[in-house]
Amino acid sequence: MAGLNLTDERGYNQIFAPVGATPLRQRRRTDWMLAQIARTGAKRVLEIGSGTGENAALLASETAAEVVAVDISQAFIEIARHRHQSPNLRFELLDLLGDQVLEFGKFDMVCGNGILHHLVKQLPRVLGNLHRMTNPGGGLAFIEPNFLNPYCAFAFGTRLGRRMAKLEPDEMAFAPGELRHALADAGWKDISVRMQDFLVPGLPLPLVKPVLAVEPALEATPLTSWLAQSHFMTAKA
Repeated sequence: MAGLNLTDERGYNQIFAPVGATPLRQRRRTDWMLAQIARTGAKRVLEIGSGTGENAALLASETAAEVVAVDISQAFIEIARHRHQSPNLRFELLDLLGDQVLEFGKFDMVCGNGILHHLVKQLPRVLGNLHRMTNPGGGLAFIEPNFLNPYCAFAFGTRLGRRMAKLEPDEMAFAPGELRHALADAGWKDISVRMQDFLVPGLPLPLVKPVLAVEPALEATPLTSWLAQSHFMTAKA
């Protein structure tokens, strides 16, 4: 598990390396975010936890929206700026727990992939700040790990799994009810939290087609959908 990730300056895993099913998994998540941008007609998009910038670059290249991608890692921001340049894309250092959350203005959509679970203890403040950063009627679109999924339960819920995954001390996957309540308490409306995606990071390529073949049925059936790997969350400011 540890070999599947890239670490930040502190030695914690933050980005899955592009092996096995991981590139396809990431592309599907980007496509979902693109669909949310199109659905809401967002003109300014904020991506938090942008890492080395691959997802933000795709959002900028496949929409006309201005994309501002932020991270707390200076090293990741520098890599992203070097790798990805576009007139409608910028990478900035930003701490969502700091006092300067409005320094880049307000946005029509805020989004991120696998970032809120790094901020569990500060989640009410983070969701509140994101609400402040979003224009009235603007959208939220996040993908977060589902603690009910066996892979996530092992990685987040056991000492061995946490050590292998090089998790941060406070990092934790979510149960669906936690997210719904936290979003509502922070002032978000029209909340949807759906459990989707059975492609785990680094899944060997020979297993990808079999998983994709059964995934639609698994996601559509209440008896199995709760086992999906991720929560796909949307809400409106």
